Amino acid sequence: MPLRFIAKNEKSGDHGSPTVWVDPETRDFIIQGWKTDPETTADCLAHGPIPDHETVVRIPARMAKALKEALDVAELDQLR
Repeated sequence: MPLRFIAKNEKSGDHGSPTVWVDPETRDFIIQGWKTDPETTADCLAHGPIPDHETVVRIPARMAKALKEALDVAELDQLR
């Protein structure tokens, strides 16, 4: 089943990022965002390692509505 597109940052132009999707089967969130700067990454590493197969991304606050929608979609799908 294809991912359910939620929203793309309206200020991204043709760059397509950040973007939010929900996997309708697993209700997982798929997030495309900006790579973090070294200082932010260091702050995150202060709480534990980041495995090689993972990364930290930054999503702007203006995407809060999209994240809330993704949460609602995942929650509603869980109730079905």
